[in-house]
Amino acid sequence: MRVKKIMSLVLVGVMAASFAACGKSNGSEGKKSEGSDKIVVWSLAEDLKTFAEYYQEKNPDKKVEVTVIAPADYPTKVTTALRGKAEVPDVIVGEPQMLPNFFEAGFFEDLTKAPYNVEEYKDKIVDYVYEAGKDADGVVRALSYQVTPGGITYRRDIAKAVWGNDDPAFIAEKFKDVKTIIETGKELKEKGYRVFSDTGNLRWFVYGNDPEPWVKDNKLMVTKDRLDYLDAAVDLYQQKLTAFAPEWSAAWYASMNGPIPVDAEWTEEDKLKEMEANANLEKTEVFSYALPTWGTLILRDNAKDTAGKFGVTTGPNAYFAGGTFIGISSYSKNKKAAWDFVKFCTLDEYVAQWWIEKSNGDVVALKSVLESNKDFENPALGGQKSYEFWAEQAEQVDYSLVTKYDDQIGKFYGQAIEAVQKGEKSKEDALKEFYNNVKTVYPEIEVPSN
Repeated sequence: MRVKKIMSLVLVGVMAASFAACGKSNGSEGKKSEGSDKIVVWSLAEDLKTFAEYYQEKNPDKKVEVTVIAPADYPTKVTTALRGKAEVPDVIVGEPQMLPNFFEAGFFEDLTKAPYNVEEYKDKIVDYVYEAGKDADGVVRALSYQVTPGGITYRRDIAKAVWGNDDPAFIAEKFKDVKTIIETGKELKEKGYRVFSDTGNLRWFVYGNDPEPWVKDNKLMVTKDRLDYLDAAVDLYQQKLTAFAPEWSAAWYASMNGPIPVDAEWTEEDKLKEMEANANLEKTEVFSYALPTWGTLILRDNAKDTAGKFGVTTGPNAYFAGGTFIGISSYSKNKKAAWDFVKFCTLDEYVAQWWIEKSNGDVVALKSVLESNKDFENPALGGQKSYEFWAEQAEQVDYSLVTKYDDQIGKFYGQAIEAVQKGEKSKEDALKEFYNNVKTVYPEIEVPSN
C-alpha cells in the first residue's frame, strides 16, 4: 500500500461536531487554596470524564472535577478565565487549531521544565502528536492520549461488485490522486454508486502527492496539486459523482447503512423518512468516506445491514483531523496534582490499553501500545488490522506543513471552489478573488500576480 507524507487540513468547525460534548460551568471558577486535594478540568470532550472516573478508581484519595464545555463556547470561556489569571481550572485542553492562540497567550504551562520533564517521554509518543503540542518556540505545552490520522474507509462488497477486488492496496490505487478519484467516481456512477457522500470528503486531499505548506517563505503556495484539487472538486460536484449527503446530516448517517435517495440535501430525520418512502426517487449507495480514526467509529456504529463490509486504505495524502490535547493551566495553584492526571491520561501504557478497550476502538498516541495491538483484526473492517494501518498513517503525518494561516486560507479556497462549482465565477475569477482575500487579511504574504 502506498503511503505519502503530508499534514492535515484542520478546520474550525469540522471537529466541533465530532464531540458529543455540551456542558455548563458548575460554578468552579472561584479561587482555590494552595495544595487542594481536588483538581478541576475544563474539557471539550466527554472522554475526560471517563478518564477521571478511572483515575479516581486507581487513586481513591484524589478527586477530579471535570466540566465539559461546548466546543463553540470553549475558547471564549478559557480566554476569559485565564486572562483574568483565574486559579481554576487546573487542567485545560484544546483542539489543534486552538492551541497556537492559547500558547501565545501564555495559558499552558511549560512541560519541558522540572518537575514535568516531558522530553524524557518524547520517543514514546507518535511524532506528530508531540510536535502538535509545541508552541512557536518549540516548547511542549500539551499532550494527547489519541492520534487521529485519516484514510479512505470504503465498502468492500461494492468494490467486489464493481472491480472484483476489495484489497486495500488495490483500492488505494483508485484513490492515488484527485484526478484518479474522478475517474473512480465515474466508474462507480456507471454501476449505480457514488464515490463519496458529498464533495466535502475531498477537502483532506488539498495537499496532494507533493505537499507544500500553504505559506512558505511568506509566499502563497498555489501548487499544481492544489489547482488539480480545485478542478477535481468542481468535477465531483458538476458531474454529480457524490450522493450530496453532507456530513452530520441524516442522509450521511443513513448512507452508512444502505441506499439513500440521490441529491437528497436534507438534514432532518422526518425528511429522510419521507424521501425513503417515495419509491420514485433514484437511490444510490455510497462507496467511501474520507474519515479520520474517530470517523470510522461513527461509521461502524451506524452500519447495521452493512456491518463488517468495510475496509480502510490510503488516499492521495496522509492527514489528521482533530484530537484532544491536554495541559496544565499556567495559573493553577495545584500543578503537581494536575500533572499527575495529565501524565495518567497521556503517558501511561496501561491506561492507554484500557482506553482502547473502554472506548471500543479509539487509537492511542503511545507507540508501544499501538505496536502491541497491531495484529488485532477489526471485525468492522472485514478483519483488517486497523491499528497497524492507523499507526502507519500517523507516522506519515508531517506536522511541519502546518502553518498559522491554514484555517483562514482554507476557508477562502473553499469559497472560491464553491463559486466555480455553482457556476457563479470562472476558475480564473475565483482564483483572483481568492488571492485578493488572502492579501487583504495577510498583507505580508506574497500572492500570485494572476
